[in-house]
Amino acid sequence: MRKLTHKFEGSNPTWVRRASKDEDLVDVTCDALDELIIEDQRFIAERLTGEPIIGTPVSIITASSQELPLATDSVDLILTSPPYLTRIDYAVAYSRELAILGVNIAEDRTLRAALMGTTLIRKQPNSGATPYGRVATDLVEKVATHKSKASSGYYLKQTRQYLDDLIASFDEIARVAKDDAVMKLVVQDSYYKDIPVPLADICVEEAERRGWKFRDWDKTEVSRLLTQVNKAARAYSKGKVEETVIILQRRSR
Repeated sequence: MRKLTHKFEGSNPTWVRRASKDEDLVDVTCDALDELIIEDQRFIAERLTGEPIIGTPVSIITASSQELPLATDSVDLILTSPPYLTRIDYAVAYSRELAILGVNIAEDRTLRAALMGTTLIRKQPNSGATPYGRVATDLVEKVATHKSKASSGYYLKQTRQYLDDLIASFDEIARVAKDDAVMKLVVQDSYYKDIPVPLADICVEEAERRGWKFRDWDKTEVSRLLTQVNKAARAYSKGKVEETVIILQRRSR
């Protein structure tokens, strides 16, 4: 699907244009589609030719991280990379895959609006009632007082909405985690205009406030950012951005 629709991609890989005329639509034969599917099957098969994984049966459950269908105190390990506060709209970035699954985000915004990190503001945005830690509170105050247009309006709402989703997820993860459970997070810092968004520090602080102990982290500088394709964003001076692997452990209750 990605190969067939490559011509609809622009300089920003997270945005995909839609066909405006019938002659722009992709026309592919069944045989050509079969060849592409077989090619991908071969690629996956080659990656699976290593040591076989033998163990207990695996169950895959899909759910919101804010409402996990798991028992309290039942999880030993959490491994996750939540969406970053970069204003990358993941529903738009994966609109083609969603279309294959029958989800048209242009006609139904339900899924797009529900995603963590969405650029859409929900009908009932946060009023500031959710208590944040020091680092998150400092970020909210800096966004609210930034001199750029809409900082105290739309961008403040989007920042609070993201932080509320992050905190709600941490609350739910803390509920299902056993005592001494380990959580490993992969997050990436970013910038709002010229304001650093220290997501790793925010995650550590908010997790510690919910019963986790910081164990270690490993930081790697990120050289290529999707947000750099935005010309307006490049107008503001920025420092380096790091991706961080954070290791935390649940305190005994």
